Parts: sequence; C-alpha cells; structure tokens
Amino acid sequence: MDPVQQSICIYQAILADVAKTYRLRGGGGISSVKQTSSTTFTVEIAQEGRVDLLNYTVKVGSAGKVEIVGKTEGTQSY
Repeated sequence: MDPVQQSICIYQAILADVAKTYRLRGGGGISSVKQTSSTTFTVEIAQEGRVDLLNYTVKVGSAGKVEIVGKTEGTQSY
C-alpha cells in the first residue's frame, strides 16, 4: 500500500472512531487531523473557548488493516 492510501485508511479509521465515541457535538466541528509521528495522529475539535484534542496511536498490519491501539484526550484553552 502506498503512503497516501495508507494515510487515507488511517484517517477513515480515526474519523469512524470519532463519530462513534465523541459526544460533545456543539462548537465548530473538526478543525484538523494531523499526523504527529509515523504512528500517532491528533484530531482537533473546536469548542467555544477551547479545542478538544484526541490523540490516537495506530498500527497498520501487513494486509493494510488499521488498528487503533491507543487513544488519549485533552483540552487546550485559548
């Protein structure tokens, strides 16, 4: 699998998890999804006066299957 297709698969898995588990539906929605290392990604969700941060660690198997192996949540106020 080429790197672009792998990124797409990872983003799809992360966004599916956000859709299933993120409950604070107000605010401005997803403002970014960015790769912070080869296996970690951060989703930023804008809320009034803050940004919720969802940090994901993923593993991609040899067949291209994406597995979320870790997730932490945080908040950045502004």
